[in-house]
Amino acid sequence: MASSYAYQEDFTQMSRHSLFQLPVDKSKKYGQRSKLCWNNSSPTKEGVQPKGFVTFSLTDGPEYHVSQVANAVLVAKYLGGTLVLPEIIGDKGEKRRFEEIYDADKFISSMSGVIQVEARKHHEASPKRFIDVKVPYNANRNYIMTKVGPIFQTTQNVRVISYFPSSTTKLAEVDKDTNPYSCWAMFEALRLKPELQKVVDSIVGSLRSRDPNGQFVAIDYKTEMLGTSTCQSNANEGMKNCYNPLEIAQFLQRIGYPRDSTIYVTQSKADRSLCLLKDLYPKTFTKENIMQEAKMGETSELEQAIIDFHICSVSEVFVPAKSGLFYANVVGSRIATSRIDVLVPAQITSNLAQDHVSSFIAKASHPAYACFCQ
Repeated sequence: MASSYAYQEDFTQMSRHSLFQLPVDKSKKYGQRSKLCWNNSSPTKEGVQPKGFVTFSLTDGPEYHVSQVANAVLVAKYLGGTLVLPEIIGDKGEKRRFEEIYDADKFISSMSGVIQVEARKHHEASPKRFIDVKVPYNANRNYIMTKVGPIFQTTQNVRVISYFPSSTTKLAEVDKDTNPYSCWAMFEALRLKPELQKVVDSIVGSLRSRDPNGQFVAIDYKTEMLGTSTCQSNANEGMKNCYNPLEIAQFLQRIGYPRDSTIYVTQSKADRSLCLLKDLYPKTFTKENIMQEAKMGETSELEQAIIDFHICSVSEVFVPAKSGLFYANVVGSRIATSRIDVLVPAQITSNLAQDHVSSFIAKASHPAYACFCQ
């Protein structure tokens, strides 16, 4: 944890116009995967046979996938079950196999010694019935053993449905810090399949080629994320729960971003909502601009969402337009590679970027920090 505070101190020393130079000079570790505190080097028990099967689905979007994988791994680990690779179900019902999006071989080999993992195709024709069990994210061992264990012992087949506890959920049900097995699953085992990773790398390369310093800002903004509701504000903290493109553009101007900055927006296509941002920052791009130029062909909405998540995870600076799980898990992914430049707009007049650093970073409060050692 000491290194995270060192990065924070470096961040708070920068001047108003030095933001684009920050990633180059700040740390030799920038962009490199941090060292996980647990490295799966412990010897495994020989001759121990799994007692049953644990399955699950990846749903809703990539920001949920990392958490759903981590949860299913915990259940399989504590119950001694074999984890079955999941199917992926997009927001609009699109179904894909795990290996169509993620690197199945990498996942299986990385989890060797932690849990046994099998491909889904081995179980699609099985007559066995899986019992659905709802499990809070990052459930502790006691919860899994007492709530899920008896069902697993009886049926030997459970389907994990992860949910995210509200403030009313008993804290005793979940671990405060991220479990080391979850850390390993999220930050070591789960990777994109090589073909999709090449698409991400190509888009990132195209964006960086447009900037004199080879850098770009990623903004997570989609028109539908705001809907027709008004963004709620907290006058005491000078914060709102979401920001529109004009507010983000004015924020970037205020902290010193030059007009020729390269910006990527997760909105699929440019529309009226982006006009004001493009007026102030002409080098603003969406997937429509970049993917047409790179001749990458058509991609599904699910693939586009996954591409967005990974672009936001590797950009030199990330700016979320709205709080939520996408923001939180992108920050976790960035912490894993020492990319800690995350700026959150706020209704304060400060023109210093350090006053807008995400509290996940400034306070080292993100659960991912528990996964990594110096």
